[in-house]
Amino acid sequence: MSANDGRGGAVCVRVELFGGARLVSDAREVAARLPSYANSDDVAAALAAAVPALVGVAVSEDGRALLSSYVANLNGAAFIERERVALGDGDRIYVFSSQAGG
Repeated sequence: MSANDGRGGAVCVRVELFGGARLVSDAREVAARLPSYANSDDVAAALAAAVPALVGVAVSEDGRALLSSYVANLNGAAFIERERVALGDGDRIYVFSSQAGG
């Protein structure tokens, strides 16, 4: 899928990392350019390109999906999964482990 998926252009978002993803990347957040209608695979591909150290940690080895133990959340309001959601410039995406610790 290209940055322009036929439903609009690309948008600039901030992806905030938590847990192991933050530790491995040594970054709190990453700027990303995503399609204006994106899904979790688009988020994963952007992260793999921006921070290769996340491959195998939060992103699949092929760089095309989040690992099953990670989730993406849009603006703290909705999870981003396989279905595409509308994104706008300045949106924040939070990527964190879906596994609870104790």
